[in-house]
Parts: sequence; C-alpha cells; structure tokens
Amino acid sequence: MKFAILGCGHIATKMAAAVKCLEKRGDGVEAYAVASRTQAKADDFAQQYGFQKAYGSYRELVEDPDVDLIYIATPHSQHYESALLCIDAGKNVLVEKAFCANALQASEVIALAEEKNVFLCEAMWTRFLPAVKIVKDWIAAGRIGKVESVEADFSMALSHIERLHNPALAGGALLDLGIYSLTFADLFLGDPQIGGEGNTVVKTESKSVLFETGVDATDWINLTYKNGQRAYLKTSMVAPTHNEGVIHGTAGFIRVQNLNDMVELQVFDKAGTLCETLTPPRLSNCYEYEVLGCKDALEKGLKECPQMPHAKTMQFMEWMDSLRASWGVVYPFEKSPAQVWDRSGNKSCLQVYDTESGETRLLHEFDKVIEAPNWSDDGTFLTYNSEGRIYKYELENGTITEVPSHFVDNCNNDHVLAPDGSGLYVSHHTKEDGLSRIYKIFFDGRLPELVTPLGPSYLHGITPDGKTLAYCAERNGEYDIYTIPAVGGLETRLTTAHGLNDGSEFDAGGEYIWFNSVRTGRMQAWCMKADGSEQVQMTFDRHWNTWFPHISPDKSKVVMVAYHERDVRPGEHVPNKNVEIRMMERKGTGLPQNDAAGWTEPRCILKLFGGQGTINVNSWAPDSRRFAFVSYV
Repeated sequence: MKFAILGCGHIATKMAAAVKCLEKRGDGVEAYAVASRTQAKADDFAQQYGFQKAYGSYRELVEDPDVDLIYIATPHSQHYESALLCIDAGKNVLVEKAFCANALQASEVIALAEEKNVFLCEAMWTRFLPAVKIVKDWIAAGRIGKVESVEADFSMALSHIERLHNPALAGGALLDLGIYSLTFADLFLGDPQIGGEGNTVVKTESKSVLFETGVDATDWINLTYKNGQRAYLKTSMVAPTHNEGVIHGTAGFIRVQNLNDMVELQVFDKAGTLCETLTPPRLSNCYEYEVLGCKDALEKGLKECPQMPHAKTMQFMEWMDSLRASWGVVYPFEKSPAQVWDRSGNKSCLQVYDTESGETRLLHEFDKVIEAPNWSDDGTFLTYNSEGRIYKYELENGTITEVPSHFVDNCNNDHVLAPDGSGLYVSHHTKEDGLSRIYKIFFDGRLPELVTPLGPSYLHGITPDGKTLAYCAERNGEYDIYTIPAVGGLETRLTTAHGLNDGSEFDAGGEYIWFNSVRTGRMQAWCMKADGSEQVQMTFDRHWNTWFPHISPDKSKVVMVAYHERDVRPGEHVPNKNVEIRMMERKGTGLPQNDAAGWTEPRCILKLFGGQGTINVNSWAPDSRRFAFVSYV
C-alpha cells in the first residue's frame, strides 16, 4: 500500500515514523509520498522520514496515480477542504481527528466518498489499539464486576499554541483533547457488548470555561446512559497535564494511563489493591494500528473501517456540535445550531401545486410568517399556524378567520385536523416550562383539551377514525415516534433507533406510518406498520436530507421537503433555505406500502426558498392531485 501524507506539520511526523516502521517490518506499507504548500518543506520532510516523492502542492499529490491512501495531517479547520480535494480525485482517505470542524462539513465529506466509491476513515487511533480489546476482555471476564461508571481527564497546557485559541481555526479543547475523553466513555459504556443493546446517552450535563478568544478552554461533561451507567469527563487546554481514564465496576476498577495511546493498564480489586499491571504491545508509536486497519479494510474491499465507521464519526461530530452550542462556542465560518432565526421581514406565499399539470397557483401573500397548511377533508378550507395561533383560509373566497384557542396561544407548525371536523390537534409550547405539548382546540370555541401531559411532544399524524395520534417526543434524551389515544392516556413508543425520528403520520387506511429518521447518518424517509414493526428506509439520497414524507389520501404519492447537505446538518430543518419538494409515486399495489421497490425514486417537482414551515404537516387535497405549501420571500 503506497501511503501518502498531506500536510507536513507535527502530527505528520508521528504518522511518518509509524509508516516507516511498518515499511521496515515488511508489513506491506510503503512510505511513498508527502505534500506541503511549499516544495522546500515537502523536500525536507521526505528526506528526513524517507519518503520517495515530495510535492509542493496538495493538488500534485492527489493527481499521482500510484497513491493508494492519503493521510490528511492538516489542522482540523482544513480537513474539510483537504478531504474534498482528495475524494474528488478518487483517492482513499484517512482523515486525522477531529474529522471536520462540525457535522455539516462531515456529512458532505462522507456523502462525496460514498458517491465516488472511495475508502474514507477518521484517524481516531485509540479505537484501533490492541489495548482496547485487552480492557474489554478484562471487563467481559468479570475482573471488575459490572461496569458502573467511567472517569476520564485529558488536560494539557496548550493555550500558547495559536491554532488552539483561534476560533477561525476551530480552536478549543473539545476537538483536540475532549474527543479522547468522549471516546473513552463511548468505548467502555457505549459498546453494546458491555453496556447492553441500545445503551445510548439519555442525559448530558456540561459546563465550559471559555478562553478570552471565545473558544472552550476547560470542559466538564457528565453523561448518563440508558442503563444507568455514568461518565464523568474533563478536558482542558490550560490545566496541568493529566491524561488518565478509570473504569469503575462493582468488584474493582481498571486504570488506563494515557487515554489516547493507553501506555499502561492496571486492574485493582474492590479494596483498591493492585492486582495486575500490563503494558500493551506497540510496534512503533501506535499510529501504525490505524494504518494496518485501513490496509486490512482496503484489501477486503471495504469503504470504511469497522473500528471507526462513518456512523460513529457522524455521531461524534453531532455530539460535539451540540456541546459547543450549549456553551455558546461558534466558529466564524459556521452558523450556530442554537441560533434563533429572525423572520420578522419574511413574506409568506400560500400556494397550491397540481401534480398532474405541474402548475402552481398562488392563493395569498402574507406580510408575516405563516406555516404548515392542512387541507380539510371536505376540501373547502386550509388551516395554518402564524404567530402562535391557528387560522382558517376559505378556498372559495379567501376569507381568513382565527380558530379560537384561548390559552393555547403558542402553537408551532405541528398540527392536524380532526377527521370529524370538530377542530384541530395542535402542538403548543406551554407557559410552565416552554415545552411543546399536544392539545385539541375546537372550531366552536370550547376550551382546549390536553392530550399529552409529557413534553416535548410534536404532533404530526392522526388515524382516519380520529382515535389515535402519532407524534415525535423527546424522552430521556432520545427523540422517537410515539402514539397515544386522541382522548389522552398512555403513550406507546414505536421507534428505538438512536438519533432523531420525526414527522410521523398515518396513511389514509391507518395501516402504515410514514416518518423521517437520521439513523443512517442522513435524514431520510421511512415507513413502518402502525404498530411500529417492519421499519423500512424509503429514500436513499446521497446529498440531501429528506424531511416530512406526506402520503396522499389515495396512497399513490408521497411528497417531502429536501435540504442539501451543504445547507443543514442531518438533524436540522431550519427556515430560509433553498429547498426542493420531491415526490415519489407508487408503481402498483403488488408490494407492501413499506417496500421501497414499489415506489419510484423521488424526483424534484419544485425548487423554492422555504424549509421550516413549508410543508411540515400533511397538506394533500382530498383529490390526491393537489397539495398546499408555503414559500418565503
């Protein structure tokens, strides 16, 4: 395997030493080429570490036809552009951690690798170490009893390094050091073989002290897992060096010296007596194990490493995005996920699209934001939300009236019409805690009725008989699809996949529920039986995140809104974006509704400026030919 290094900084020297070790051992790895922004630096590096070729630009390196794998050793603020350059040229890539500056960049890099059919892996060397298996074997053998918690601290006084305190270079402790503490917890608590199936984080508590430049200097992160296990994590770029992890069990604990390369492992009994000390094997400096992992994957024809799959990379990028957002750490080149959108200047266009003629008709232009039209079963009116209230728009004459909702005055864009025509079920942010809960409001002015005491709950679907609601709810840190009787009662959880599951709605027969899920790393449309069984992915867009699949009354068409990966993170559906409305059509009735083979590939039928509020809820007309939507100006 002809190995190349892009970037000749400090981290590249460590990788070069590991590669030369493998080359000398005869492990089938060749120190082939290096590239820098200047020829002189590349020449010096190649001569010092024994690489055959030196290039004075990154472009020259990626154009070398003999390169088998490129290791990206640039600062992580440059990983995105470096990775895209390599992948676009058809090169296999190993990207130093942190993979990118944020999840939005990461999703685009992964999508391009899938499109180009090249190998891609994040160089989180810790996951490839032989020491990891040793520790897991000790745990599996019961050496410390049942694992209860993990402590991890990776701190080093590095704030003098310009890159680490510069927000423009994605500085801060988290991406450089904190990722190791998070990885340590994930290895020994997030592993299903140790923590059990679906042992995900259900609660995150964190605090950060920011550096004067606005990046995080010291971070404390406490995690609670689904099975009750806890992780207590710290990282700092200003504190004295401390690099250690401890796994606590009911019968003792395991101490790991150095979270990143695990130089020494110790087992202690319940009384704190040292039982065993082990120095894990290493061929060079431990960077060699990720190189061998990539070589093995390439020889097997894989496009990702089992030790560090793309899904794990995305999980961590989203995780770190969320932590930074809670601390208020935003890099100049990105938009904060927590930013509140100012839509005070928006004009809204309520429109109808005819799927047979392809024509769009403007019904009304508003000098404010309106969202999420519903179409009544009798075809006579639309409902929509605006400024916390619900309104009716009469299709015959354009008359607009407010639906009486009394104290339910902070409705979002998640609502459905009751099939009996009595009113709507809405998602309303209650004044007690600001969480969304489902209420029923009535056209005749009766007082609203609470359906879901628990929050947050975001409504999207109702059965044809009006007896059951489907909604997205956050419970214990996980967003899943639930159902509940329309009159209230016990809720039933239908999905358990990690990540956001949202946009649930019943088909006209009440047999299936369509929804969207980010479980594969990109938001896509899914369909399942109404009892939650047979969950099947229905769309497979490589570069688009698909939200809110809405099935027509005759069950022959599904429309959805799609965001390009460059515009949103997989779990976001924000306003004021260029989006597409896409449609897929049933090929016939020979296959079950949740069989993707029975549907056409989604095709774009509309391009518009919209997003959040455009088509959040089912807006099909009873004729299954037209649907309503909102665009913004």
